[in-house]
Amino acid sequence: MVDILPVEIERKYLARLPQDVENEATYIRQWYLPAEMINIDDGLILMGRRIPQEPHQKEWMNGILEAIKQTNPTIRVRITDDKAILCIKGKTVGIERTEFEWVLSDPSWFEQQLSTSGWPFVEKQRWEIIATDGHVWELDLFMGANKGLVLAEIELTDANEHYTKPDWVGDDVSGNWHLSNQQLANNPFANWEPSMRVSLERRFKYPQ
Repeated sequence: MVDILPVEIERKYLARLPQDVENEATYIRQWYLPAEMINIDDGLILMGRRIPQEPHQKEWMNGILEAIKQTNPTIRVRITDDKAILCIKGKTVGIERTEFEWVLSDPSWFEQQLSTSGWPFVEKQRWEIIATDGHVWELDLFMGANKGLVLAEIELTDANEHYTKPDWVGDDVSGNWHLSNQQLANNPFANWEPSMRVSLERRFKYPQ
């Protein structure tokens, strides 16, 4: 019996694209769906299609229901290359939140439906960069209506885990609701008030 829900522990930073990045970026699009696109019986149905069950899904069901019933639930489908992944996230507490994921079959069908849905989405290029201390950083260069934003995320095993920031990583913005991907999909950087944009741009500070 599994009694521990999957938890994401993550910090987010302003960043810049390092000049010496060598690996290729992954092109990502992710849509944020309304709660009515999820139906639950003895499993999950997304956009009318039943989702293959994950091994511990039954034990996680209460957490999934709680996440979906939030006032502004995070129900995301990410398309990368030939994959489609559903993610449902719970309430954020500090830098932690529950996170449930499913790999979707027939990704081309979901991509076609999402591309014409009109639901809010973000698009970005992502690099995975291994720092000198062994931690993996995900560096996102946003595109489209969020062009101009560069954010870096690091996933941790513990909220107090020690790590060293690379020199291309700037201010910690983990608690900045405006910079969550879901909010950037609904209120992209291009639509921000000039004063908000200037305020953020002034925070692009990096170690010398």
